[in-house]
Amino acid sequence: MIDVHKNKMRDFIKELSFRRLVDSLKLTPKRRLVEFGDIWAEIFLWCFMTSIVVHLIASMIAVRSLRSHKIGRWYSIIILLAGIITPIIPSAFTSALLSAIFYAASVEIKPFFCFLLGVGQTGIILFFSFLKILSTL
Repeated sequence: MIDVHKNKMRDFIKELSFRRLVDSLKLTPKRRLVEFGDIWAEIFLWCFMTSIVVHLIASMIAVRSLRSHKIGRWYSIIILLAGIITPIIPSAFTSALLSAIFYAASVEIKPFFCFLLGVGQTGIILFFSFLKILSTL
């Protein structure tokens, strides 16, 4: 029984390899996107990657703007960490909800649609983040 779980975990780790990430970036997965885990991984990866890109751009702007400030120059590290840590739980949860809906409907998802869902999640997170900032002013 324990060996079966170890083999399943080993197979899962092999599936989450660098090659699968590259296939996801090329929008040409080798496997059909019908299973819950496959759909979830594609949507989550796109949401996570776009969030990192957005926060990387924001931290480069912060470094450029605050480079002469004594304490402010370190603010870019906080922005980058927020871009990596903060979207993990909400994007994992919403990706799981979306993939559960498509899995329950027995729909095969195209990789480009997963891309749109992931980028859309990042856009919605950014929109509500700006709303929170505006409400404090």
